[in-house]
Amino acid sequence: MKALFIPCGIGMGHVSRSLAVAQKMEGDGSEVLFASYGEGYQFLKEFTSYPAVELPEIKFYGSAGELDLKHTARKSMDAPFTFLKSIYHESKIIKDFQPEVVIADSHYSVPITCKVLGVPCVLISNELKFNFKEIYPQDRKMEYLESGLERFIQDSAKLSQAIIVPDIPGSQEIPPKIKEKITYTGPLLKKDPNTMPSRDELRRNNNLDPSQRVVLATVGGSHFGAKLLKLMADAADRIRSHRIILVTGPHIDVSSQFFPSKVLVKRFLRDMLSWMKLSDLVVSLAGHTTSMELASLGVPNLMVPIENHPEQMKNALNMQSYGISRIRDMKDLTPSKLAEDINNLLESDDLRLGASTTKKKFLEYQGTEEAVNIIRCCAQG
Repeated sequence: MKALFIPCGIGMGHVSRSLAVAQKMEGDGSEVLFASYGEGYQFLKEFTSYPAVELPEIKFYGSAGELDLKHTARKSMDAPFTFLKSIYHESKIIKDFQPEVVIADSHYSVPITCKVLGVPCVLISNELKFNFKEIYPQDRKMEYLESGLERFIQDSAKLSQAIIVPDIPGSQEIPPKIKEKITYTGPLLKKDPNTMPSRDELRRNNNLDPSQRVVLATVGGSHFGAKLLKLMADAADRIRSHRIILVTGPHIDVSSQFFPSKVLVKRFLRDMLSWMKLSDLVVSLAGHTTSMELASLGVPNLMVPIENHPEQMKNALNMQSYGISRIRDMKDLTPSKLAEDINNLLESDDLRLGASTTKKKFLEYQGTEEAVNIIRCCAQG
């Protein structure tokens, strides 16, 4: 079977979970092609061997640590033109590759393109409703923008054969008009946590002492995490751990930053799940893919959502409700406060207990396998 994956290219999370499904399908004999843009496309080209085609780019704007939705809206006045360009490129790729199914991860022009061309489409999405009004409660323009975007996304999603929500039931608010197409599969992971080596074995494999404390900080694939990385670097000497691993992502340059000797800086980790599992605590932004990986592994964590980012705040609140996470606001953090939080959480029995309970809940799902089954069924009509 030939499968075309078109994930959203903002950050690396959408591409990462699409890769989990693609690897499973390729292992079963499918031929796979990717198309994306931005950080997602660069990730595919630099860190994978999959063929990838570049699409017109969609951007979010803001400073380090903060998303500026109003500025993003102003800078997106040409969005209809970009949308039409994207449909044109998608159509060309589909006609050239001739896939039996197209899998779109949060890229909402694809179901329309597939409907026109008569190709089955499966949509992967964890965000079908927005919360702009909570950030800009007095701004009617943002209210209208939210309403229009939700209407467009739901109308587009309805054109797909199936919608995969890579999470557990109850985590997302599902619009009634697309409810019958929804399947909660659980997280889409590259590895089954049940079959991974133990934490001690993973540490020995990576030249780390099993008896020492390890803190991992990761900020995904965009520039929004630069502020959190700087806070971690400045707090490092006050954090009571033997090793601090900072994963910068390919788009944040820290070459001019000074790091204490116990800090290990990685631009990219091909096996992020293993590095998460070997850690005592993970500090991260609140991307959905990262959240699902931490929940499935049962790793206690501190989440620092990008400011003014409704989806990240929702993800963090869900994780906190499971008992596996604590949340801090980026704007309120200082190096001393961050170090104090991390030191307290390293000693927290409550957080470890919540992490263990969360892991049991999430391991009831085999998300990647179920997603592949859904995609194959849709390809076969």
